[in-house]
Amino acid sequence: MDQKVSPPEGYLASVLRMQEFGLHEMIALTVRDFPELDFSMLESVTDLFDMEIRVRVTAISYHTKDPEGNPVLASGIIVQPLNIPSRGVIHVPPTTPLSSLEGGSDLLIITEGVFAFLGFTVIIPDLIGSGISSKLPQPFLFTDHTGAVCYHMHLAAMEYCARYTSDPLPAEISIFGYSGGATGAVSMLKYIENLDAPALKVKQLFAGGGVYDLKNTFNVLKERGYAEYPLAPLLIVSMDHWYGLDLDYSRVFKGALLANREDWLDMTRNAAQMKELINPDLHSYLHPDFFTPEGNPEINKLEQTLSLHSLLGGWDTKTRIFLGHARDDLSVPFSETEALFNSLITKTNVSFVTGSGGHYDYGIQFFISACIYLTMK
Repeated sequence: MDQKVSPPEGYLASVLRMQEFGLHEMIALTVRDFPELDFSMLESVTDLFDMEIRVRVTAISYHTKDPEGNPVLASGIIVQPLNIPSRGVIHVPPTTPLSSLEGGSDLLIITEGVFAFLGFTVIIPDLIGSGISSKLPQPFLFTDHTGAVCYHMHLAAMEYCARYTSDPLPAEISIFGYSGGATGAVSMLKYIENLDAPALKVKQLFAGGGVYDLKNTFNVLKERGYAEYPLAPLLIVSMDHWYGLDLDYSRVFKGALLANREDWLDMTRNAAQMKELINPDLHSYLHPDFFTPEGNPEINKLEQTLSLHSLLGGWDTKTRIFLGHARDDLSVPFSETEALFNSLITKTNVSFVTGSGGHYDYGIQFFISACIYLTMK
């Protein structure tokens, strides 16, 4: 599987655009998008990066399907180090962007592409609802669908490199993801391993701070009454669209969110802008029935749909897996990764590390660990 192979054809649709970037531009973008991060922690691994290296980012469109099974064009980017041999291929599903205007194919240089400055070729899908498919509601954390969309993006990237470059991609890859990207990473691995004859072989997977069972996550957040990341309202609207729930939002939301639902949830605001509108206290915008055992008919429809999206139970893998999660995470419950680890039948190839620092600072710690491991190996 280390050999260069001819990928299946018919996934690549078009090359959208191409541009070169340096590491300083990557750092400036990350500081702008995540001002709450403590970047001083990165000083321990600065020697791993070549500050002078440049990368080429190629945005492509490709054929995949929406959650209803209809053909759709999606997009993503391929990030390649310039003037040095690639050290391998890493597929990095994006974290969960709240704006449909900040896909990789829109911005080109995004945080997930930083592995290219370690010398790796990086494949990053926009996922549905971002990039070229931004007119569609994002199917947030739809596990089975996300795995397929990531896989199809990778096949399209292999097709592009085989057709237009002198360096075809190998079939063996690593996968890295954090937060919503961790959900995408595990979803992609499970999708690949359920195929009869996959075109890819996953060597190792790094998944930190992810959601692996939507209903369990929602239950923990409701019990806690607090969610640092304001994803829940957008996730509810997404479920309503893709499953045709025909929700009566007066029995789902309340207060200012109910009054401004169409404006606030139009997918044009990033995480910082959404946090200005939506209080992390769930009681401030979710209907009181959410916090009762019986709920109401609208909430019950939502919870039945949430239960369809789980990566737990009945799944085993021989792939080397590194799981991580902060015990004090206020965005994604620590119990999510704990449950995934416990659900794996055989754990001989699985490492589970914990830490602190909340969702954001622990994310840097997890990323540093992956960088050190990848470069040492």
